Amino acid sequence: MNLTVKYVCFLFVFIPFAAFSQEVDEIDSVFSDNYGYHDEVGLDSGQVYEMSEETMEMQDESDEAREEVLFAEDLIAYVRYLMEIDSLVVRFAKYEGDSQITDYFGNVESLQGLERRFDVIEQNAKDTFFYCEEVVYNQNKAWDYIYERLYNNDGNLIYFARRYNTYNSGCAEVAFERSEYFWNKEGKLIKKTYEIYDSNNQPLEEQDCIMDREFYDKIMDKNTFLSVYPLPLNNNPE
Repeated sequence: MNLTVKYVCFLFVFIPFAAFSQEVDEIDSVFSDNYGYHDEVGLDSGQVYEMSEETMEMQDESDEAREEVLFAEDLIAYVRYLMEIDSLVVRFAKYEGDSQITDYFGNVESLQGLERRFDVIEQNAKDTFFYCEEVVYNQNKAWDYIYERLYNNDGNLIYFARRYNTYNSGCAEVAFERSEYFWNKEGKLIKKTYEIYDSNNQPLEEQDCIMDREFYDKIMDKNTFLSVYPLPLNNNPE
């Protein structure tokens, strides 16, 4: 269900919103899908709040779906561990004015002109998987958006997470959003979560906050992802 925000007195509502709106860097994604937005929420007395697909939550209660969610969660926990100890992680970057994706070295010089960073873990074992964390930077070289993708041994997306933070929400000094999606082997959505919180991990009311909705694509298979973002992996298909 699409987010619909109805204004009764547009002139009176627009001016204060414009003062607090955040300037968002455009995300030059090749794709956009049904979950792509560029809306703002934040309600006044004359507005009606309706839940967006970004804030939707659902859970397939079947035993099979629960097992598949647990499998993905276990892989993500393993990925978190590898990221924490900086093991098996390969990093790449895309820079302003450069169409090529190159190695990222993590020094001060590597931040100049940085648009995106890709942290990749590719596991070639019994439970083969491919994980990528895509970090989108703003002009201050701080992250605006983070997208996590986990592909199974068939190259199908089984987990996607979107994270967003803003100083211009109007409801907290810093507001954070996190959405998580889980799919089964057939590509059916079996779980979707959403949370919005402040820097102290205290929950916020989404209808009280001004949160930008950017256009993004989950990219449902690994080969398509690597064609959109040709990471210089040794086994990257041509």
